[in-house]
Amino acid sequence: MAFPPIKASSKGGKDFELVPPGIHLAICQSVVHLGIQPSNNAKFPDKDQVYLRFEIPGVRVKWEKKGEAHEGSAMIGTFFTLSISEKSNLRPFLVGWRGKEFTPEEEDAFDITSIIGKVCQLSVIHEQGNDGKTRAKIQGAFGLIQEQKDKLRADPRLGQVTSPDGLIVYTPESHDQVMWERLPEWLQKKIDGRVKKEAGPDYSQSQVPKDDFDDDIPF
Repeated sequence: MAFPPIKASSKGGKDFELVPPGIHLAICQSVVHLGIQPSNNAKFPDKDQVYLRFEIPGVRVKWEKKGEAHEGSAMIGTFFTLSISEKSNLRPFLVGWRGKEFTPEEEDAFDITSIIGKVCQLSVIHEQGNDGKTRAKIQGAFGLIQEQKDKLRADPRLGQVTSPDGLIVYTPESHDQVMWERLPEWLQKKIDGRVKKEAGPDYSQSQVPKDDFDDDIPF
């Protein structure tokens, strides 16, 4: 299945089980473009944002949805400004995952959907917010060690998402109703609350992610 590229230039309610702190094998399950999000501070400009969510197969959690009990792999997500400039937070995250810097050619039009379905090591920490609640937070991403690569080559299923929603790629500039309906309601509301533009970029179709691990650089 081809996904529309998302390019980067040079809840109230019950508590959920937290992903334990540490290093976890993770699969990028969602790449969601939120559009230009309004700033809560007049001193700072509105920012074009992207939400990345990861499935962690090694951590099992239970939850209830529409009165039914479910069990599956844990999920954790994080927001970034959609930029790989030198001062961005997304760039070091991706560089740590790739294990190499971006070339000038890649900087010109990096398609962040290239990470969908890719496997990494994800560093997770716990932080206490001003409200006193402890939350799991993604600290960084790293490439796989050789032993992990060998296991994935032997059994590619270990590197595939098990979420019933499958892989999710969405951008409001190229609306896909099927993908939209897979998004959680709170994320739909953030996208609906974006700063509208009269005309957005014309996204073409992205290539399908490949299920192989022969290349040491995952994207």
